[in-house]
Amino acid sequence: MLETARALKQGLRPVPQRQAGSGQASNETMRSGESDSRRLLAGKTLALLFEKPSLRTRVSFDVGMRQLGGDCIYVSPAEVGLGTREPVEDVARVMSRYVDCIAARTFAQETVEQLARWADVPVINALSEGEHPCQALADLLTILEHKGRLEGVSLAYIGDGNNVARSLCLAAGMMGMEFRIAAPQGYELDETTVSRAGELARGSGGGIVCVREAMEAAAGAEPPPPSSALANWSSCGSSSRLNKNSSSST
Repeated sequence: MLETARALKQGLRPVPQRQAGSGQASNETMRSGESDSRRLLAGKTLALLFEKPSLRTRVSFDVGMRQLGGDCIYVSPAEVGLGTREPVEDVARVMSRYVDCIAARTFAQETVEQLARWADVPVINALSEGEHPCQALADLLTILEHKGRLEGVSLAYIGDGNNVARSLCLAAGMMGMEFRIAAPQGYELDETTVSRAGELARGSGGGIVCVREAMEAAAGAEPPPPSSALANWSSCGSSSRLNKNSSSST
């Protein structure tokens, strides 16, 4: 998936390894791949169903759909009243009749899970208080671009064990990475996530390390890529805890 994402980001579809031959054939294949990538989602429509405002998530999904030949519509909280004006299951059924995919940015994890349960089309978790898988996927893609690999990379995370930390922990476990998290007492990753990530890591050759001290988590971790961005964790669905730990960030 990450290799495909990297190829699409470069404007090319993944193409078979070319055999010895002329450079012209290779150039034609690359041009064909670029043309194909702009038609990958032709005729497909993504609905952005958001309970909370967004900058990067909304723009990236919208632009990405258009670059791949599809369309994108934004549905604001006031237009739907998800779970209040209209039950979640009704919203899922109705939207399934009009669009090909739903990207939901919700407060409660249960809401996005209900959407997935009742919808007849794929539902992407674009952020919930439980997880932030798209952020984790983007982070791993950035590491892959700069390091050339994921397996064996040691990734240190210092801060609250929130939705971003959960998704990164699980993603790292899937990809054979060592995930090292340092979180203050009372803000650790939940045991369920650590257990699931540990199982994934055992199968992929990775590892999960939970510690209290930042320096211990950072020991042996590889340096971040240039110009890496940090986002305050209160923007990731945990603003209710901000007063308890205002210095935490991701």
